[in-house]
Amino acid sequence: MWAGADPLSQASRHAAVMADTELTERQRAAAVLIARGHTNRDVARELRVSLRTVEGERSQLMRKLGLRRRSELVRWVLQRGLLY
Repeated sequence: MWAGADPLSQASRHAAVMADTELTERQRAAAVLIARGHTNRDVARELRVSLRTVEGERSQLMRKLGLRRRSELVRWVLQRGLLY
């Protein structure tokens, strides 16, 4: 670790890498749609699930990835090349 490195950030990044492999297909699809700027309601319509299901899936995937904001999720999707 270099000087000034934030160990919490490194732990968060490690958790996100590990969780990446544990995301369900629907969580990945929701993450991509959210990164494209879709609202939860839009995502629900696209995936043909309820709004509450999308809210729960998004919450669970954010927790798995150690993210707190939608903008962090967008960055995560972009860094993995999932936005096409």
